Amino acid sequence: MEAPGSVARKRSTIAALDIGTQQVGLLVAEPVGDRLEILGVGNAVSLGMRAGRVCDVDKMSQAISIALLEAEDMSGTQIYQVSVSVSGDHVQGRNSHGVVPIENGEVSARAARRVIEAAQAVPLPADHRLLHLMRREYIVDGQGGVSDPVGMDGVRLEANLHVISGCESALSNIIKCCNKAALSAAGLVVSSLASAEAVLVPDEKELGVAVVDIGAGTVELSVFVGGAVVHTNVTPVAGLHITRDLARCLETSMAEAEALKKRHGAAIGSLVDRSVCVEVSGVGKRPPRVVSCRLVADIMQARLEEILELVAESIIASGYHELLTSGLVLTGGTAMTPGIAELASEILRMPVRIGEPREVDGLAGEIDDPSWSTAYGLLLGLREQDMAQPWRSSLGERMLPQWVRRKWRNFSKTQ
Repeated sequence: MEAPGSVARKRSTIAALDIGTQQVGLLVAEPVGDRLEILGVGNAVSLGMRAGRVCDVDKMSQAISIALLEAEDMSGTQIYQVSVSVSGDHVQGRNSHGVVPIENGEVSARAARRVIEAAQAVPLPADHRLLHLMRREYIVDGQGGVSDPVGMDGVRLEANLHVISGCESALSNIIKCCNKAALSAAGLVVSSLASAEAVLVPDEKELGVAVVDIGAGTVELSVFVGGAVVHTNVTPVAGLHITRDLARCLETSMAEAEALKKRHGAAIGSLVDRSVCVEVSGVGKRPPRVVSCRLVADIMQARLEEILELVAESIIASGYHELLTSGLVLTGGTAMTPGIAELASEILRMPVRIGEPREVDGLAGEIDDPSWSTAYGLLLGLREQDMAQPWRSSLGERMLPQWVRRKWRNFSKTQ
Protein backbone atom coordinates (compact mmCIF):
# COMPACT_ATOMS: atom_id res chain seq x y z
CA MET A 1 0.00 0.00 0.00
CA GLU A 2 1.25 3.45 -0.84
CA ALA A 3 1.42 5.78 2.11
CA PRO A 4 -1.19 8.56 2.25
CA GLY A 5 0.20 11.65 0.55
CA SER A 6 2.62 9.74 -1.71
CA VAL A 7 2.53 10.19 -5.48
CA ALA A 8 0.52 7.43 -7.13
CA ARG A 9 0.50 6.56 -10.80
CA LYS A 10 -1.60 8.80 -13.01
CA ARG A 11 -4.60 7.31 -14.76
CA SER A 12 -7.52 8.81 -16.63
CA THR A 13 -9.88 8.22 -13.73
CA ILE A 14 -13.12 9.65 -12.44
CA ALA A 15 -14.44 9.49 -8.89
CA ALA A 16 -17.81 9.83 -7.19
CA LEU A 17 -18.71 10.50 -3.57
CA ASP A 18 -22.11 9.54 -2.17
CA ILE A 19 -22.63 11.21 1.21
CA GLY A 20 -25.49 9.46 2.96
CA THR A 21 -27.00 9.69 6.40
CA GLN A 22 -25.66 6.27 7.34
CA GLN A 23 -22.80 5.59 4.95
CA VAL A 24 -20.22 7.46 2.91
CA GLY A 25 -19.35 5.67 -0.32
CA LEU A 26 -16.60 6.58 -2.79
CA LEU A 27 -15.99 4.95 -6.17
CA VAL A 28 -13.02 5.30 -8.51
CA ALA A 29 -13.40 4.22 -12.13
CA GLU A 30 -11.63 4.35 -15.46
CA PRO A 31 -13.61 4.84 -18.70
CA VAL A 32 -12.86 2.00 -21.11
CA GLY A 33 -14.63 2.56 -24.40
CA ASP A 34 -18.28 3.13 -23.67
CA ARG A 35 -18.13 1.36 -20.30
CA LEU A 36 -16.71 2.04 -16.85
CA GLU A 37 -14.26 -0.20 -15.05
CA ILE A 38 -14.50 0.13 -11.27
CA LEU A 39 -10.96 0.39 -9.87
CA GLY A 40 -11.56 1.24 -6.22
CA VAL A 41 -14.32 1.21 -3.61
CA GLY A 42 -14.27 2.93 -0.24
CA ASN A 43 -16.91 3.31 2.45
CA ALA A 44 -17.16 4.57 5.99
CA VAL A 45 -19.81 5.07 8.65
CA SER A 46 -21.42 8.49 8.24
CA LEU A 47 -21.42 10.22 11.62
CA GLY A 48 -21.86 13.86 10.65
CA MET A 49 -25.01 13.83 8.50
CA ARG A 50 -28.68 14.00 9.46
CA ALA A 51 -31.50 13.77 6.90
CA GLY A 52 -29.24 15.00 4.11
CA ARG A 53 -27.72 17.94 5.99
CA VAL A 54 -24.28 18.14 7.58
CA CYS A 55 -24.53 18.39 11.37
CA ASP A 56 -20.82 17.93 12.23
CA VAL A 57 -18.23 19.13 9.72
CA ASP A 58 -15.24 17.45 11.44
CA LYS A 59 -16.87 14.02 11.75
CA MET A 60 -18.17 14.19 8.20
CA SER A 61 -14.80 15.15 6.73
CA GLN A 62 -13.12 12.35 8.69
CA ALA A 63 -15.59 9.81 7.30
CA ILE A 64 -14.93 11.09 3.77
CA SER A 65 -11.18 10.80 4.36
CA ILE A 66 -11.46 7.17 5.47
CA ALA A 67 -13.56 6.22 2.43
CA LEU A 68 -11.13 8.11 0.19
CA LEU A 69 -8.03 6.35 1.53
CA GLU A 70 -9.66 2.94 1.16
CA ALA A 71 -10.66 3.65 -2.45
CA GLU A 72 -7.22 5.04 -3.30
CA ASP A 73 -5.48 2.03 -1.80
CA MET A 74 -7.67 -0.36 -3.78
CA SER A 75 -7.35 1.53 -7.06
CA GLY A 76 -3.68 2.45 -6.81
CA THR A 77 -4.41 6.01 -7.88
CA GLN A 78 -4.72 9.27 -5.99
CA ILE A 79 -7.94 11.25 -6.16
CA TYR A 80 -8.37 14.96 -5.66
CA GLN A 81 -11.68 15.72 -7.32
CA VAL A 82 -15.10 14.04 -7.09
CA SER A 83 -18.68 14.40 -8.18
CA VAL A 84 -20.75 14.65 -4.98
CA SER A 85 -24.33 13.60 -4.23
CA VAL A 86 -26.84 15.97 -2.63
CA SER A 87 -29.97 14.90 -0.76
CA GLY A 88 -32.22 16.18 1.98
CA ASP A 89 -35.60 17.83 2.37
CA HIS A 90 -34.04 21.18 1.42
CA VAL A 91 -33.81 19.99 -2.21
CA GLN A 92 -36.78 21.31 -4.19
CA GLY A 93 -37.90 20.61 -7.75
CA ARG A 94 -40.43 22.53 -9.83
CA ASN A 95 -41.53 22.79 -13.45
CA SER A 96 -41.19 26.07 -15.33
CA HIS A 97 -42.42 27.42 -18.67
CA GLY A 98 -41.07 30.02 -21.10
CA VAL A 99 -42.48 31.66 -24.24
CA VAL A 100 -40.87 33.83 -26.97
CA PRO A 101 -42.01 34.96 -30.43
CA ILE A 102 -40.33 33.41 -33.47
CA GLU A 103 -38.71 36.06 -35.65
CA ASN A 104 -38.85 35.78 -39.45
CA GLY A 105 -41.05 32.67 -39.21
CA GLU A 106 -38.19 30.23 -38.51
CA VAL A 107 -36.71 29.11 -35.18
CA SER A 108 -33.11 30.23 -34.85
CA ALA A 109 -30.47 29.04 -32.38
CA ARG A 110 -30.81 32.43 -30.69
CA ALA A 111 -34.56 31.93 -30.21
CA ALA A 112 -33.94 28.47 -28.71
CA ARG A 113 -31.52 30.03 -26.20
CA ARG A 114 -33.88 32.90 -25.40
CA VAL A 115 -36.82 30.63 -24.61
CA ILE A 116 -34.65 28.58 -22.24
CA GLU A 117 -33.56 31.79 -20.52
CA ALA A 118 -37.19 32.83 -20.20
CA ALA A 119 -38.16 29.47 -18.73
CA GLN A 120 -35.33 29.41 -16.23
CA ALA A 121 -36.29 32.82 -14.82
CA VAL A 122 -38.22 31.08 -12.05
CA PRO A 123 -38.06 32.67 -8.58
CA LEU A 124 -36.11 30.56 -6.08
CA PRO A 125 -36.33 30.79 -2.28
CA ALA A 126 -33.98 33.49 -0.97
CA ASP A 127 -31.57 30.96 0.58
CA HIS A 128 -31.54 28.57 -2.40
CA ARG A 129 -29.08 27.97 -5.21
CA LEU A 130 -29.78 26.43 -8.61
CA LEU A 131 -28.54 22.82 -8.91
CA HIS A 132 -30.07 21.45 -12.12
CA LEU A 133 -31.84 22.99 -15.10
CA MET A 134 -33.26 20.18 -17.25
CA ARG A 135 -35.05 20.69 -20.55
CA ARG A 136 -38.23 18.64 -20.85
CA GLU A 137 -39.43 19.73 -24.30
CA TYR A 138 -39.84 22.55 -26.80
CA ILE A 139 -43.27 23.48 -28.18
CA VAL A 140 -43.65 25.13 -31.60
CA ASP A 141 -47.10 26.60 -32.29
CA GLY A 142 -48.72 24.10 -29.93
CA GLN A 143 -46.75 21.08 -31.20
CA GLY A 144 -45.11 19.53 -28.19
CA GLY A 145 -42.43 16.88 -27.76
CA VAL A 146 -39.87 18.77 -29.88
CA SER A 147 -36.28 18.04 -28.85
CA ASP A 148 -34.55 20.47 -31.27
CA PRO A 149 -36.70 23.28 -32.72
CA VAL A 150 -33.96 25.04 -34.72
CA GLY A 151 -34.99 25.36 -38.36
CA MET A 152 -38.70 24.70 -37.76
CA ASP A 153 -41.30 27.16 -39.08
CA GLY A 154 -43.67 28.89 -36.67
CA VAL A 155 -44.59 32.05 -34.82
CA ARG A 156 -44.51 30.99 -31.14
CA LEU A 157 -41.80 29.01 -29.34
CA GLU A 158 -42.24 27.57 -25.83
CA ALA A 159 -40.03 25.51 -23.53
CA ASN A 160 -40.79 23.38 -20.49
CA LEU A 161 -38.01 22.87 -17.93
CA HIS A 162 -37.58 21.12 -14.60
CA VAL A 163 -35.62 23.22 -12.11
CA ILE A 164 -34.00 21.78 -8.98
CA SER A 165 -32.48 23.94 -6.23
CA GLY A 166 -30.97 23.39 -2.80
CA CYS A 167 -30.32 25.35 0.36
CA GLU A 168 -27.15 27.43 -0.08
CA SER A 169 -25.81 26.76 3.43
CA ALA A 170 -26.46 23.00 3.19
CA LEU A 171 -24.59 22.84 -0.12
CA SER A 172 -21.73 24.96 1.21
CA ASN A 173 -21.30 22.65 4.20
CA ILE A 174 -21.02 19.62 1.91
CA ILE A 175 -18.30 21.36 -0.11
CA LYS A 176 -16.52 22.37 3.11
CA CYS A 177 -16.44 18.76 4.30
CA CYS A 178 -14.92 17.66 0.98
CA ASN A 179 -12.31 20.41 1.13
CA LYS A 180 -11.30 19.42 4.68
CA ALA A 181 -10.69 15.92 3.32
CA ALA A 182 -8.49 17.48 0.59
CA LEU A 183 -11.07 16.87 -2.12
CA SER A 184 -12.45 19.33 -4.64
CA ALA A 185 -16.11 19.01 -5.64
CA ALA A 186 -16.29 18.76 -9.45
CA GLY A 187 -20.06 19.07 -9.23
CA LEU A 188 -23.08 18.58 -6.98
CA VAL A 189 -25.74 16.18 -8.26
CA VAL A 190 -29.11 15.43 -6.68
CA SER A 191 -29.12 11.82 -5.46
CA SER A 192 -32.40 10.83 -7.11
CA LEU A 193 -31.11 11.81 -10.55
CA ALA A 194 -27.85 9.93 -10.04
CA SER A 195 -29.69 6.80 -8.87
CA ALA A 196 -31.99 6.96 -11.89
CA GLU A 197 -28.97 7.15 -14.19
CA ALA A 198 -27.61 3.94 -12.64
CA VAL A 199 -30.75 1.79 -12.63
CA LEU A 200 -32.93 2.87 -15.58
CA VAL A 201 -32.77 2.05 -19.28
CA PRO A 202 -33.76 4.65 -21.92
CA ASP A 203 -37.01 2.84 -22.81
CA GLU A 204 -38.24 3.12 -19.23
CA LYS A 205 -37.62 6.88 -19.20
CA GLU A 206 -39.43 7.26 -22.50
CA LEU A 207 -42.48 5.19 -21.54
CA GLY A 208 -42.83 6.71 -18.07
CA VAL A 209 -41.26 5.49 -14.83
CA ALA A 210 -40.78 6.55 -11.21
CA VAL A 211 -37.54 5.92 -9.31
CA VAL A 212 -37.69 5.79 -5.52
CA ASP A 213 -34.37 5.80 -3.65
CA ILE A 214 -35.04 4.82 -0.03
CA GLY A 215 -31.97 5.74 1.98
CA ALA A 216 -31.43 6.02 5.71
CA GLY A 217 -32.39 9.68 6.10
CA THR A 218 -34.55 10.51 3.08
CA VAL A 219 -36.71 9.00 0.35
CA GLU A 220 -35.92 10.56 -3.03
CA LEU A 221 -38.43 10.39 -5.88
CA SER A 222 -37.87 11.23 -9.54
CA VAL A 223 -40.48 10.76 -12.28
CA PHE A 224 -39.58 10.45 -15.97
CA VAL A 225 -42.01 10.79 -18.88
CA GLY A 226 -41.07 11.13 -22.53
CA GLY A 227 -37.41 10.67 -21.68
CA ALA A 228 -37.25 13.71 -19.37
CA VAL A 229 -37.58 14.47 -15.66
CA VAL A 230 -41.04 15.87 -14.92
CA HIS A 231 -41.23 15.64 -11.13
CA THR A 232 -38.88 15.30 -8.14
CA ASN A 233 -39.62 15.14 -4.43
CA VAL A 234 -37.86 14.38 -1.13
CA THR A 235 -39.52 12.86 1.94
CA PRO A 236 -37.65 12.95 5.29
CA VAL A 237 -39.15 9.64 6.50
CA ALA A 238 -36.85 6.76 5.61
CA GLY A 239 -34.74 3.81 6.76
CA LEU A 240 -33.64 5.27 10.10
CA HIS A 241 -37.27 5.65 11.10
CA ILE A 242 -37.66 1.89 10.65
CA THR A 243 -34.61 1.31 12.84
CA ARG A 244 -35.93 3.71 15.48
CA ASP A 245 -39.31 1.94 15.51
CA LEU A 246 -37.60 -1.40 16.12
CA ALA A 247 -35.43 0.06 18.89
CA ARG A 248 -38.44 1.52 20.72
CA CYS A 249 -40.81 -1.40 20.28
CA LEU A 250 -38.22 -4.05 21.16
CA GLU A 251 -36.54 -1.92 23.88
CA THR A 252 -33.08 -2.27 22.42
CA SER A 253 -30.29 -0.05 21.10
CA MET A 254 -30.24 1.56 17.66
CA ALA A 255 -27.19 -0.54 16.73
CA GLU A 256 -28.98 -3.77 17.69
CA ALA A 257 -32.14 -2.65 15.88
CA GLU A 258 -30.16 -1.92 12.71
CA ALA A 259 -28.57 -5.37 12.86
CA LEU A 260 -32.00 -6.97 13.37
CA LYS A 261 -33.40 -5.08 10.40
CA LYS A 262 -30.62 -6.27 8.08
CA ARG A 263 -30.43 -9.91 9.26
CA HIS A 264 -34.04 -10.78 10.06
CA GLY A 265 -36.16 -8.01 8.57
CA ALA A 266 -38.90 -8.29 5.97
CA ALA A 267 -41.38 -5.89 4.42
CA ILE A 268 -44.37 -8.21 4.80
CA GLY A 269 -45.03 -9.90 8.13
CA SER A 270 -46.86 -12.87 6.60
CA LEU A 271 -43.64 -13.89 4.82
CA VAL A 272 -42.05 -14.78 8.17
CA ASP A 273 -42.74 -17.90 10.23
CA ARG A 274 -44.01 -17.00 13.72
CA SER A 275 -42.00 -19.85 15.24
CA VAL A 276 -38.66 -18.35 14.17
CA CYS A 277 -37.23 -16.30 17.04
CA VAL A 278 -34.13 -14.23 17.73
CA GLU A 279 -32.45 -12.98 20.90
CA VAL A 280 -32.42 -9.21 21.30
CA SER A 281 -30.03 -7.55 23.72
CA GLY A 282 -31.39 -5.05 26.23
CA VAL A 283 -30.31 -1.48 26.85
CA GLY A 284 -27.86 -0.87 29.71
CA LYS A 285 -27.86 -3.83 32.11
CA ARG A 286 -31.29 -5.12 31.11
CA PRO A 287 -31.28 -8.81 30.23
CA PRO A 288 -31.75 -9.95 26.60
CA ARG A 289 -35.18 -10.96 25.32
CA VAL A 290 -36.32 -13.52 22.78
CA VAL A 291 -38.71 -12.12 20.18
CA SER A 292 -40.39 -13.53 17.11
CA CYS A 293 -38.94 -12.55 13.74
CA ARG A 294 -42.55 -12.12 12.67
CA LEU A 295 -42.83 -9.25 15.17
CA VAL A 296 -39.74 -7.62 13.66
CA ALA A 297 -41.31 -7.84 10.19
CA ASP A 298 -44.68 -6.52 11.42
CA ILE A 299 -43.01 -3.43 12.91
CA MET A 300 -41.08 -2.83 9.70
CA GLN A 301 -44.14 -3.32 7.51
CA ALA A 302 -46.10 -0.64 9.36
CA ARG A 303 -43.44 2.01 8.73
CA LEU A 304 -42.75 0.88 5.15
CA GLU A 305 -46.44 1.17 4.35
CA GLU A 306 -46.37 4.76 5.59
CA ILE A 307 -43.29 5.55 3.48
CA LEU A 308 -44.77 4.02 0.34
CA GLU A 309 -48.11 5.77 0.87
CA LEU A 310 -46.25 9.10 1.02
CA VAL A 311 -44.54 8.19 -2.25
CA ALA A 312 -47.91 7.33 -3.80
CA GLU A 313 -49.35 10.68 -2.69
CA SER A 314 -46.44 12.55 -4.28
CA ILE A 315 -46.78 10.68 -7.58
CA ILE A 316 -50.53 11.30 -7.74
CA ALA A 317 -50.07 14.99 -6.84
CA SER A 318 -47.57 15.32 -9.73
CA GLY A 319 -50.32 14.51 -12.22
CA TYR A 320 -48.24 11.86 -14.01
CA HIS A 321 -49.53 8.76 -12.23
CA GLU A 322 -51.46 7.45 -15.26
CA LEU A 323 -48.43 7.87 -17.55
CA LEU A 324 -46.04 5.54 -15.69
CA THR A 325 -46.23 2.64 -18.12
CA SER A 326 -42.95 1.17 -16.84
CA GLY A 327 -44.11 1.36 -13.23
CA LEU A 328 -41.72 2.02 -10.37
CA VAL A 329 -38.10 1.14 -9.62
CA LEU A 330 -36.96 0.88 -5.99
CA THR A 331 -33.32 1.44 -5.09
CA GLY A 332 -31.21 2.52 -2.11
CA GLY A 333 -30.21 0.46 0.93
CA THR A 334 -33.76 -0.15 2.17
CA ALA A 335 -34.68 -1.62 -1.23
CA MET A 336 -32.80 -4.77 -0.17
CA THR A 337 -35.52 -5.58 2.38
CA PRO A 338 -37.15 -8.91 1.41
CA GLY A 339 -40.69 -8.47 0.13
CA ILE A 340 -40.50 -4.70 -0.39
CA ALA A 341 -41.22 -4.89 -4.13
CA GLU A 342 -44.40 -6.87 -3.49
CA LEU A 343 -45.52 -4.44 -0.78
CA ALA A 344 -44.83 -1.42 -3.01
CA SER A 345 -46.71 -2.98 -5.93
CA GLU A 346 -49.73 -3.58 -3.70
CA ILE A 347 -49.78 -0.02 -2.31
CA LEU A 348 -48.99 1.86 -5.52
CA ARG A 349 -50.90 -0.52 -7.80
CA MET A 350 -48.25 -0.67 -10.48
CA PRO A 351 -45.39 -3.00 -11.48
CA VAL A 352 -42.33 -2.63 -9.24
CA ARG A 353 -38.78 -3.90 -9.61
CA ILE A 354 -35.57 -3.50 -7.58
CA GLY A 355 -32.92 -1.37 -9.28
CA GLU A 356 -29.21 -2.13 -8.98
CA PRO A 357 -26.21 -0.56 -10.78
CA ARG A 358 -26.25 -1.89 -14.36
CA GLU A 359 -23.43 -2.77 -16.76
CA VAL A 360 -20.68 -2.68 -14.13
CA ASP A 361 -17.16 -3.82 -15.04
CA GLY A 362 -14.15 -4.31 -12.82
CA LEU A 363 -14.99 -4.71 -9.13
CA ALA A 364 -18.63 -5.41 -9.92
CA GLY A 365 -19.06 -7.70 -6.92
CA GLU A 366 -18.28 -4.80 -4.59
CA ILE A 367 -21.19 -2.63 -5.72
CA ASP A 368 -23.84 -5.08 -6.98
CA ASP A 369 -26.59 -3.94 -4.63
CA PRO A 370 -29.03 -0.97 -4.57
CA SER A 371 -27.09 0.92 -1.88
CA TRP A 372 -24.45 1.84 -4.51
CA SER A 373 -26.86 3.15 -7.14
CA THR A 374 -26.26 6.82 -6.39
CA ALA A 375 -22.46 6.58 -6.43
CA TYR A 376 -22.42 4.60 -9.67
CA GLY A 377 -24.92 7.00 -11.25
CA LEU A 378 -22.58 9.88 -10.41
CA LEU A 379 -19.81 8.09 -12.32
CA LEU A 380 -22.07 7.60 -15.33
CA GLY A 381 -22.89 11.30 -15.29
CA LEU A 382 -19.19 12.19 -15.26
CA ARG A 383 -18.53 9.87 -18.19
CA GLU A 384 -21.30 11.48 -20.23
CA GLN A 385 -19.77 14.89 -19.55
CA ASP A 386 -16.39 13.62 -20.80
CA MET A 387 -14.73 14.66 -17.55
CA ALA A 388 -12.27 11.76 -17.38
CA GLN A 389 -8.81 13.19 -16.77
CA PRO A 390 -5.79 12.86 -14.46
CA TRP A 391 -7.08 15.42 -11.98
CA ARG A 392 -4.69 17.71 -10.17
CA SER A 393 -5.36 19.10 -6.75
CA SER A 394 -6.28 22.74 -6.36
CA LEU A 395 -5.98 22.36 -2.61
CA GLY A 396 -2.29 21.63 -2.28
CA GLU A 397 -0.70 18.47 -0.90
CA ARG A 398 -3.06 16.35 1.14
CA MET A 399 -2.71 16.96 4.84
CA LEU A 400 -4.85 14.50 6.76
CA PRO A 401 -5.59 14.69 10.51
CA GLN A 402 -3.57 12.28 12.65
CA TRP A 403 -6.86 10.75 13.81
CA VAL A 404 -7.61 9.69 10.23
CA ARG A 405 -4.07 8.43 9.61
CA ARG A 406 -4.16 6.24 12.74
CA LYS A 407 -7.59 4.81 11.86
CA TRP A 408 -6.44 4.09 8.30
CA ARG A 409 -3.28 2.30 9.49
CA ASN A 410 -5.37 0.13 11.86
CA PHE A 411 -7.82 -0.63 9.05
CA SER A 412 -5.02 -1.62 6.67
CA LYS A 413 -3.50 -4.05 9.17
CA THR A 414 -6.76 -6.02 9.32
CA GLN A 415 -7.00 -6.49 5.55
